[in-house]
Parts: sequence; structure tokens; C-alpha cells
Amino acid sequence: MHLNNSLKNTVQFCIASALCVAIPSHATNSNLLNHATGLTTGQSSNQLSLFSGIYNPAMGNVMIDDDEHFRMNYFFSFTDSTEYGQVDNFIDDLDELIDILDDPSLNTDPVNVTLDKFNVIIESAGKEGYLKTSNGFYIPFSPLFWKPDFLPGTLAFEANIETQIKVSVLADRLIYDSAKETFTTATSAYLKSGLQKKFSVGYSQEYAPQKIANWGGTLIFGARINIYNMELSKQVYQLQLLEGENIEDVIENQYKKHRVRSTNMGIDLGLVWLAPSYRLGASIVNLNAPSFNYGEIGTQCDSHIEGSNQQSNCYISDYFINTRGMIKGHEKHKKNPVITLDGSYFLLDNWLISGAAELASYDDAIGTENQWLSASTSYHPTTTWLPDWRFGYSKNLVGSKLSYANLGLTLFNTFNLDLSMALEDAVIEEEKHPRGLSFAISFEEHF
Repeated sequence: MHLNNSLKNTVQFCIASALCVAIPSHATNSNLLNHATGLTTGQSSNQLSLFSGIYNPAMGNVMIDDDEHFRMNYFFSFTDSTEYGQVDNFIDDLDELIDILDDPSLNTDPVNVTLDKFNVIIESAGKEGYLKTSNGFYIPFSPLFWKPDFLPGTLAFEANIETQIKVSVLADRLIYDSAKETFTTATSAYLKSGLQKKFSVGYSQEYAPQKIANWGGTLIFGARINIYNMELSKQVYQLQLLEGENIEDVIENQYKKHRVRSTNMGIDLGLVWLAPSYRLGASIVNLNAPSFNYGEIGTQCDSHIEGSNQQSNCYISDYFINTRGMIKGHEKHKKNPVITLDGSYFLLDNWLISGAAELASYDDAIGTENQWLSASTSYHPTTTWLPDWRFGYSKNLVGSKLSYANLGLTLFNTFNLDLSMALEDAVIEEEKHPRGLSFAISFEEHF
């Protein structure tokens, strides 16, 4: 196979990125990623942070002081993360492979040695290599907590937009055509993407205070309805067929052709026990397990123009679906119910330690496995001239199994900045890099 320089660079970028980069969404099974202060504290709800109230539907009643009626996201929030896979020194090997694909005369080793060497690399690419990006934002004034005079409890409103994209490698063996004296492979890029728009309405209320007055705390229950509108897309394209076309254009064009929109509803329930020095919470999200469709691939290949790249990629999809059994042609994304337990202990009135644990694993919109455990400490000074601070630790117990150290600051009781860094390293171009970096910015206001 002969590749021009433009294609060579594009393929190099695609494979190297797919091998070396991933985005840790710190997902929940309601949102596609943790937002704002939740990047540091995880799914542990506490009244020191507005955004921590989005995880447990019962927390809305705790978010507003007795002399307040509203509390809201003052402007907007934005969250984004980056994570590297465990791909130590893969890039140099890929550079060499792409050079040989472009010009077989550069291969100085016996053909069998070259095949053995690079088939190991391709196999590793299929197991370890993927590029995943996630980002999202809450629209201004959301989340909003409202305690009206005509209700005994608190209403909560959320509206956000989130995206996820994952490019992985469908590995196929490198072979040598002795007649043409060229190397070739059916190895392809596999793209899955999701766009989620969510609007939620929740309600929380204290339960029969006179009946539990002697228990030393307050029991709060809550419920939430989530309306999800999702666009899910997937496609396969063989790297040999890019023919110099920019990969970003290919992704955009193919996404538009294969995306499927669907709308469904999810139901969340929550409980909070609030005592003077501690708080305990339990929640279950997507109790009804809503599902959403992906676009189909690898079907009706004869309907495409004979010999076109679209038809070739359709046949390649069918190959990886029915011959290799590596992917599915027909697929749904299902938001399975997940129970989360969380709690906080107040060392002081404005200083607490918190933790949260999801009790089951689940897939996000693009099939990445998640189950998060988190712990944190937060301090809220009595004066707005000093920043709030928070430190946290989080770990994905499944999937990537990476651990993160998290740090957050709140300035003037309004502006939040949160950062997260993976504790594991990867070696890229002979230098160590943390496998994950994330950030979130947000604004919130008190009334």
C-alpha cells in the first residue's frame, strides 16, 4: 500500500491519538460527566457547594437557608478532561510502521520479523488504544433550587448539554503481498459519539418532622424526573481509505450520516439523613432504565455507490461485526439503575470530610465502563475574601481503574475552579506524563 504524505500524517495522527489519549468523564449514570465542584468532591452532596446538590434528589431541601428562596448557577459551568492510555513509547513504533506502509523499501528486517513485530503493536492498539473526549456545560441559572411559599419543600431545575466521542482501533493483522511487495492491513478506526441534552425537575421535602423529633436529625426524601434527548452515532472507516481527507471532516460527515435521535425519561429517587454533625445519603438514578438507539452500521452495503469509500467502509463494518465479532451492528445505550451511598462529617461548622461510592458498574453513552469511589474534604471560610478550598481523591473501580487527585477553589463565594490529575503516568516520547488532566469552571450565587 502506498500512502501519500498527507495521508501518512493523518493516519499517524489518528492512530497515535487513538492509542494515547482518552478523556475521563468521571461519569454518573444521569450526566455524562461530573460538573463543577463535583470534579473534586465526586458524588458527595453537601450544602457548601451548589453543584453537589445535583447528585442526590433529596439534597435540594438542604441547599437553601431558611431566609432564602433561591439558589442558582449564576452564569454558566464548563467541564472538560483529558486522559492518556497506558501506551508507553507506542508512538515511535507507530512512526516506524507508517513509514514502512508508505515505502516498503524502508523495511530493513526480514518480512517475517517485520510482521511479527508490528502485529504485536497492532494487537496492543486494539486492546489499549482509544481516544475519548467528554465535555459539557450547564446553561445559565441552572441548576436552580427554589423554595416557594406555596410548597413545604424545594423544587430543583437542571438543564445541561454534554458530548462524548470515542475513537478506538479495530485491529486486523498486518500482511505482506509478495506479488506487489507491499504491506497492508484491514485495521480500522471505530468512532462512537453521543450528544445528550437533559432537562430535569425535582422535588425534595422533609419527612414528618414531628415523628422523628427525638431521633436527633432530619429525614428528607426527594424525586427527580430527567428528560433525555440523545443523538448517538457510530461508524467504522478503514485507515487505508482516508486518501488524504482530513480525519475531522470524515468524523463530522460520517456522524451526520449515522446519527439517531431519541428521547426518553429517567426517574431518580433519594434520601438524606441530616444531623448536626453529619449527613448520610442514598440515591438511585434511572430507576426505569431508559434506553436509546445507535445508528446501524454494516447493513445494506449494496445501496452505496459501487466501489465508493462508503461501500468499502460498510463492508469493513460487516467484516468486524459478523466475521470478527468485535462490534455490534445494532446497538442500544441503556442507562441502568445505579445506587450511590454518600455521607459527610462536619469537623467544624464550615469544614467537612465527605465520601461517596457507586454500588454497581455501568456504561456511559459510548460504552466506557464506570464505577466511581470518591473522598474529599472541603472548607468554607466565614469571610468571602478568603477562598473556599477542597481536596479530593477519586478512583474508577472498573474500566480504566485510574486514580485521581483533585483540587478546587471558590473565590468570593461565586467562582469555582476545579482541577483533577491522574496519579498514574504514561511514557510518551521518552517523557512521563500524568495519564489524566481535567478542569471545571463554574459560577454560583446565593440569595
